[in-house]
Amino acid sequence: MMRHAIPPTRFFSQTPNDLIRHPRLNGTAVRLLQWALSLPEESRETLQTIGEKMPEGRIALRRARQQLEAEGYVHTRRNQCPRTGRWTTHVLVSNVALRTAEEIEAAFAPPGDRVPTVGAPAGRAVGASPKGKNTQEDDTPHPAAPLVARAAAVLHRVGRMEARLALGVAEAAQLAPLAARWLANGASEVELRTAVTAGLPSAVHSPAGFIARRLRDKLPAPRTRADPAAPAAPLPECAGCGDPLPRGQATGVCAPCTGAVPLPAPSPAGPRGAERVRAALAVAGPAVRA
Repeated sequence: MMRHAIPPTRFFSQTPNDLIRHPRLNGTAVRLLQWALSLPEESRETLQTIGEKMPEGRIALRRARQQLEAEGYVHTRRNQCPRTGRWTTHVLVSNVALRTAEEIEAAFAPPGDRVPTVGAPAGRAVGASPKGKNTQEDDTPHPAAPLVARAAAVLHRVGRMEARLALGVAEAAQLAPLAARWLANGASEVELRTAVTAGLPSAVHSPAGFIARRLRDKLPAPRTRADPAAPAAPLPECAGCGDPLPRGQATGVCAPCTGAVPLPAPSPAGPRGAERVRAALAVAGPAVRA
């Protein structure tokens, strides 16, 4: 089998091979899931509205959704607001199968283990529950725009290097201010990238949530930076002769002043410069002067 594939530079989604080659999912189920996963974070599409745009028909789409639910790619949760009693339905789609209750709970939970707010009924959400939202939870001033732009570029490079941490454009924009706080505190881009990618689990179900948690939990303290306009600190000098002290010695006297190292002997006096020239001419005699 020959292949001809041109990698797209924009508007593309990453799909695991395990999903494409799944032996128990038919083509309609795979396409329905891929369509849902390709939508931007702010999309209000649902599996039902997606199905209405597909030509397979309601029965085929109903069977496809049942397959996705049975294999752990689609999960539904209903929450009731304790104050109003209203119910809200959340639909979670995942590019990996979620089997255990712990995996499903972690995927539904927003970053930082915050309880999602349940409000008035709304359209069903497609994709994971809010990811990368409210990344700045305190009153820390926002970093300058250039730092935010640098941080967003770092997050995009992380996604290209590690597919498990690939972010959408909206997700990267939401996480960039939090990542920029690392740069504002004096961390390098390498330190930021290493903190996000080190020791990854075998599967990351919510890349934006995973990155947001690491950026918050590992945020370094602000580092003291030297003022480039400040004068340089004077070099420590010997208290005896005034010469610079050896590296690592801040006070006291140098070794020659203590007698541990003998002072260099003065060079013998002799003719220098013009005197040497006149002496050479005198030795050469009248022939040279002629």
